[in-house]
Amino acid sequence: MGWRNRGVGGACEMSSVKWKTEGVRSQDWQAWGERMQFYVSRLLLMVTRAALRVSGVLFWILVYVASLLAAVSYLPDALRLIARGPFRAFYWKQRRTAPSCLTSSKHGQHGYIRIKNSGMRFHYVASGEKGSPLMLLLHGFPENWYSWRYQLDEFSQGYWVVAVDLRGFGGSDAPSELLDYKMETLLQDVKDLITGFGYSSCVLVGHDWGGTLAWTFAVRHHNMVSRLIVMNAPHPSAFHDYVLAHPSQLFLSRYVFLFQLPILPEILLSLADFEYIRKPLVDGSMGIQNEQRRLTSEETEAFIYYLSQKGGMTPPLNYYRNLFGFFPVKAQDVLVPTLLLWGELDVFLEAAMVPEMKQYVHAPFQAEIIQHASHWLQQDHPEEVNRIMRHFLSQEMPVSTHHGHI
Repeated sequence: MGWRNRGVGGACEMSSVKWKTEGVRSQDWQAWGERMQFYVSRLLLMVTRAALRVSGVLFWILVYVASLLAAVSYLPDALRLIARGPFRAFYWKQRRTAPSCLTSSKHGQHGYIRIKNSGMRFHYVASGEKGSPLMLLLHGFPENWYSWRYQLDEFSQGYWVVAVDLRGFGGSDAPSELLDYKMETLLQDVKDLITGFGYSSCVLVGHDWGGTLAWTFAVRHHNMVSRLIVMNAPHPSAFHDYVLAHPSQLFLSRYVFLFQLPILPEILLSLADFEYIRKPLVDGSMGIQNEQRRLTSEETEAFIYYLSQKGGMTPPLNYYRNLFGFFPVKAQDVLVPTLLLWGELDVFLEAAMVPEMKQYVHAPFQAEIIQHASHWLQQDHPEEVNRIMRHFLSQEMPVSTHHGHI
């Protein structure tokens, strides 16, 4: 009897030991599984990071290879310039006095605004009555506020029109670091300017680089843009779509790759006393096409003056040198009424890409291609540009989620 009790007790004891052993094994397996999960996740993270680094390295290798090819493509033209006269080619001078048209109050009052957050000081020219709706004008490269003189005159009736010198341009501050010209920083400038002027929203107008900023700002801060007007500047995602399917546009945009290189672009653009700044503005094929609006020597100097100053070329070029860090990979929807104006004879950006913009605007959208007009649209055909702008601004256009029409 005792033997049986001991047997039963022994069996219970052995069962208890077996349960404990299995419990320990279960815990071991769980711990092992957790460790494996940790190690696998770490390994996947390492592989992902390595892949991103490699893809990033390959991307920049391709960019700099394209940059060198772009430099080679400009070499024959530079050599022709040097062959015409080496001393003339390598001569450029710093302008000591600004042309009178650049400092005149004919088109508006000059002023400065210092932004509290960044400490940046911006120069601007304003016309109209303060308190009227704000129209903020953003210029492109290699321009400054003066490119908006005709719009400053036209829209002073009904708006407080402000043509600002973007950071690094004109009379505005020009930080020296490359990272001071990242897209996020430039967009913050626009936001700070609107609020700094005492407004919560504006009619935002941009041309060329200013157009790129205007498109992107309208995407990020649509509540601060009542109307968007862009001239000869593609929506970044639309440009990405278009250029992949049209190598001809890639060739026309090769200067963007050239500008990625250090020092060389500054030298090239300075040759023959800034010939490569002057030529795109006044040349018969690239420059303003309207004979009545072609730039005088003084007006041309208005765009060369600041660039001719010591170190004046690098800040504007830093816009381009940060461009590939802002490479759009997905659609960016615009939710405000938009007017797109395009010079038919733009030699830098093909007019055929204009229809590509439609898909990214989920609000009333109007696009106009102006015949016989160059890239410098608002200076080339100001009467036509102003007329279309005025009509667009006079229309009742509630924000919509539907596509507009061309």
